[in-house]
Amino acid sequence: MRLDRLRIPNYRNLRGFEIDFDERQPTTVLLGRNGTGKSNLIEAIVEIFRELELGGAPAFAYTLDYVCRERAIRIDADPARLSKRLEISVDGQPITQAAFQRDLESLLPNYVFAYYSGWSSRLERHFDRPTRRHYGRILKNPDGQLPLRRLFFCRKDYSQLVLLAFFLAPSPAARALLDKYLGIKCFEAALFVLKTPWWRGSGAPNRTQKAEGDARFWYARGAFKSFLGRLWDRALAPIRNTEAIERDVRRQGESTERLYLFIKNEAELAALRHDGEDSKTLFGYLESLFLCDLIDEVRVTVERTDGSRVKFVQLSEGEQQLLTVLGLLLFTQDDESLYLLDEPDTHLNPVWTYDFLNLLQQNIRAEKGQLIVATHNPLMIGSLHRNQVRVFTQTESGVSAAEPEYDPIGIGVEGLLKSELYGLRSTLAPEVLLKLDRHYTLLGKADRSDTEDTELMRLASELNELSVSRTHPNPYFETFATAMARRRTPELRSELSKREIEEQADLADEMLKEILAEECTADRAAKA
Repeated sequence: MRLDRLRIPNYRNLRGFEIDFDERQPTTVLLGRNGTGKSNLIEAIVEIFRELELGGAPAFAYTLDYVCRERAIRIDADPARLSKRLEISVDGQPITQAAFQRDLESLLPNYVFAYYSGWSSRLERHFDRPTRRHYGRILKNPDGQLPLRRLFFCRKDYSQLVLLAFFLAPSPAARALLDKYLGIKCFEAALFVLKTPWWRGSGAPNRTQKAEGDARFWYARGAFKSFLGRLWDRALAPIRNTEAIERDVRRQGESTERLYLFIKNEAELAALRHDGEDSKTLFGYLESLFLCDLIDEVRVTVERTDGSRVKFVQLSEGEQQLLTVLGLLLFTQDDESLYLLDEPDTHLNPVWTYDFLNLLQQNIRAEKGQLIVATHNPLMIGSLHRNQVRVFTQTESGVSAAEPEYDPIGIGVEGLLKSELYGLRSTLAPEVLLKLDRHYTLLGKADRSDTEDTELMRLASELNELSVSRTHPNPYFETFATAMARRRTPELRSELSKREIEEQADLADEMLKEILAEECTADRAAKA
């Protein structure tokens, strides 16, 4: 699966917008200041694939070129066209929308995943319709036959389910992730807390529910039914109890029947898995219980590599985030998949952030999956080449998404922050930068007053105490700094535009030429 090019005439702030992905690369990182449209692009891609799967009319005009299962597909959508709102071609041959719908399994990716680490539910709401449809299929499908879940939003609640799926069907990659990054040695125990689902109501079960459902679980039925039975069979002394549960501090606790199923060790957990079931299938069962409102909570206890035992809720936000995102990639690495991650590094420390993108890339198959990541973090792009990065910039004519002029790899965090990608003039604190600005303003004056000389000495002392050198051991740099101070732009801000960065570089080049010319003249005069 690989997106190639997307054109959008008008979607939120994306007007006359076009992004050209390097289809040879499985990874593209989106950079840009807040409000430049990175999240809007991710939402637009979700909307496009959602309507292609559901067969609905396009909500906005676009032209999308992508490759899926080695077939080149173009979708030209325009809701203003009354006769043919979608014009579709496959390998250069036009096909009808009806033909496209009949062949979704080969023309669409198996999965379109999205993840957002922030508080807003805006991205998640785009998945409401396909999720409701998936829920309906879960209930209708025969026992043990989970339906395909093409559009998938990674909820934060799923991290414990990912961890359980890892233990249920362990793989070398999953074990390495748990050991190296999370310090988890093995599964200790799990308590599944089930509750009366909303669909059960207060009346007696009807004839269909009695015939098809399981009385132990409020007559639940559907593709997960046998898995629920296994959970009951392996649980230690299931306990059913009616309790007053506080759901909201503004209301009194509501009376809810809860069912406690305790899995006491890893052997009992392993018994939940049938032959031929992989971690993706087992995660699907667990997620189905969540979607069908049967799971209230899961309390997982693990043993750390240092021998300590901790509950999952005691893991940090960063650990849970890492587990959720990488787990879902591992589950689907053999499928044609598109992964859309909006700020997935929010809770990661700098060491993990450096490794995070590499981990993501290592755990997708380049010929199967594509990873599109929106971030503000320079640590996320330090190992990338320019064709793997698209920089979003707000211009008078709209938003542009362009490849940077050079490779981020090798520049380092300091260089990236001071480049056109971020536009910082310096990484020093603003108050220190003000002192430096004033220091060099005074340094560049040929006729300083006594008061200014005193101020210059004071600033030099303060900068020295802050470990900011006031003198330069290289005489050429000392000369250059003085020359730059004389020619300095009066109002330098903490952030610079690309044009200002280029002007500053041109000025530096001009100053160096002047200094070198002066040195040559001085050398000739000395020799004469």
